[in-house]
Amino acid sequence: MQRFFTDVRNLRKDFADAGFGTYLIISGTGAVIKKFHGKIGMKTRNRIVDVHCHILPALDDGSRSLEESIEMLRIAEKSGITDIIATPHFKAGRLNPGPETIRQRIRTVHREALERGISVNLYPGNEVLFFSELEEVLAAGRICTLNDSPYMLVEFSPGDSYRFIRNALDQVMGMDLFPIVAHAERYGCLLEDWKNVEALRDMGAEIQINASSITGQAGVKIKRLTGILLGRRLVDYIGTDAHGSRARIPDLGKCLKRLEHKCDEAYIEKILCGNAMKLLEPQERRQKTSFPDKSPENGQEG
Repeated sequence: MQRFFTDVRNLRKDFADAGFGTYLIISGTGAVIKKFHGKIGMKTRNRIVDVHCHILPALDDGSRSLEESIEMLRIAEKSGITDIIATPHFKAGRLNPGPETIRQRIRTVHREALERGISVNLYPGNEVLFFSELEEVLAAGRICTLNDSPYMLVEFSPGDSYRFIRNALDQVMGMDLFPIVAHAERYGCLLEDWKNVEALRDMGAEIQINASSITGQAGVKIKRLTGILLGRRLVDYIGTDAHGSRARIPDLGKCLKRLEHKCDEAYIEKILCGNAMKLLEPQERRQKTSFPDKSPENGQEG
């Protein structure tokens, strides 16, 4: 077993020394990792993208230090995550980090991670709490969309009305952006009626839910809603919304087991990776994803 880990580290180092990117490092070690996963009964996936994570140090209420960010990356990699979009909060009236600060922090964390044998890709982004002057601030270049794509992760206050959320998303789309609703299961107006989620998706918004909500850590009622949304294929992305290395950690282990119990493999692949490719790869950025099969019989939480 020790020799296995030594071989993996050596493979990563060889690829890195040769000048290949991190994704190639992952691909290069994939066959070996797959063999190891098979031994312990884990389902092997080539890529898993966490589209919502507060992993950059000292930018918001997430990671407090470089060391904590590295530990979060270790946890993420161990649970199968290969790519993370870093999404520090952007809130009007606060001292928010600018795009260049976010990119610089990513370079610092990524460099340190590679030196420690961690091969998780990091990309820039923000989690934006919607506010009325959003368009002006965006035009001034003070906000990161997700990896500079036309997709923005947008959050709301838990008590915001459905009308407010719908109008806000309409405004975001009027900026030639595709809004992704952050942790949609947490808003009262959507929690009370899952059909409101369907209506938002039908208007062009996409839906992200938290891994911890799927496993019940946010309460039974929220867990039930995520079950309905998954059953009706109304979810586009899973995010950890991780904030640290001890609590709210970037671990998808329990969530993956739940997904494998609840959903078919093709849909799991889409919400863990496939849909996120348009955020990570330029040639796919403007391809919208839809799920025509929304059969009501699959809408019960199990």
